[in-house]
Amino acid sequence: MEKTWDMRDWIAAVARHMNLTPSELARRSGMAPSTLTRFLNDPTKKSTITERSIQQVEGYTGVSRHRLPGQALPPGLAEPDASPLGSEDGELKSWCRTAIEEARKGRNGVDPWVMRGRALDLEGVLPGDILLVDLNRRPQMGDIVCAQVLDYTSGVAETVFRLFQPPYLVAHSAKLGAVRPEQVDETRVSIRGVVEGVIRPF
Repeated sequence: MEKTWDMRDWIAAVARHMNLTPSELARRSGMAPSTLTRFLNDPTKKSTITERSIQQVEGYTGVSRHRLPGQALPPGLAEPDASPLGSEDGELKSWCRTAIEEARKGRNGVDPWVMRGRALDLEGVLPGDILLVDLNRRPQMGDIVCAQVLDYTSGVAETVFRLFQPPYLVAHSAKLGAVRPEQVDETRVSIRGVVEGVIRPF
């Protein structure tokens, strides 16, 4: 069990990494806006946060509680498959921002992610593409999905994008070659959302 002050540091670091206030991070993670601010701002440092709340932040951001954003991944894990669209991605062209805003207008649970790897290059998804993920949609066979894969050895949950071929998640890549399929069990491997569109900013 993590120490309370460790979890405060982690939540504050994740919010900075995502360029969000704690209230906005809580809302986008599916919680009441005050959930994280109440925990972070408690002067007595005696308040606690639930396991479910921590999992929701991990699920939205793709950042494991076992490392601070920006830390290197443990040995054996490659560079991240994808990451949430954030300030480190620089200035997007205005039409990209407009397209993202239009896709999210009046809807909760649609988040932009930037593809970093080549796990789906044969599906036409390339590094730098912006993937619009619907967190409320149920996956169907053949969908591209956003999922989390937990490494039990390191305790790190990695966010990946794969094709859903029930009950497996599979890569489709010319560059990576054979990638071991992952079976969805909602414990070690869980689907977080379905990709409903791709924006290529260049």
